[in-house]
Amino acid sequence: MEKVLYDVYLAEAETNTNYSYFMPDSGRRQELLNSVLKKHKITEAKLDTSLAWYSGRIEKYLKINDKVIKRFTEASENLGKHENLLKEKSFIEESSAFYLPVDKERFLLKISDLPRKSYAFKADTTLNRYGGRYELEFNILGVSTSLNPVITLCVQCVDTAFVKSDTINNNGLFSTSINILQGKQAKALYGSIFFPEVNSGMGIFIWNFKILYDYKQLPVIQPTEKVIPISIQN
Repeated sequence: MEKVLYDVYLAEAETNTNYSYFMPDSGRRQELLNSVLKKHKITEAKLDTSLAWYSGRIEKYLKINDKVIKRFTEASENLGKHENLLKEKSFIEESSAFYLPVDKERFLLKISDLPRKSYAFKADTTLNRYGGRYELEFNILGVSTSLNPVITLCVQCVDTAFVKSDTINNNGLFSTSINILQGKQAKALYGSIFFPEVNSGMGIFIWNFKILYDYKQLPVIQPTEKVIPISIQN
């Protein structure tokens, strides 16, 4: 499992680094994943089954994940990737994009943590900005055919709330975003992770939970994104 996860994470890093090449609708992401599955002689269904099994045994998974992280660290040092990471960080700091602080970046959700089957989150800052793009991303483990959480992201403006909902069907990296019109002033960002079905043995592990704001993105709302502007009446 350690070897499989290491290669899966490498593939995810590759798609994130070369996002324009590995667009979600290009089919190249699936081809890259298929190459990893073929290397280890397993199917995607087998991988999903294994991840679901580990979702109920988080301690075992964390031990494996720690070993994978150690391998990444060693590989980064050997290949000189540490310098590239510093350059990437510098680029983020000097560009129009930056991360908003959040309460938790890594957490485990059990049924006792989900009043009304929902986990609420928010960006721990006051925005007061006009236009731009707000992107939420995180890694998730524990998703199964009977446990598909619904993520809702909301950007609260002075007179309008922009809301987007997505169903999480797969384990691994998840991301969603909302583009805000230039004339709209964002006041707060918040959302929730809702579970239509819960059970006593469930365990959802989430890590690298981040919210990114980019104020130079084109303020265009694509109809396919299902972003719903809601007018607020006094």
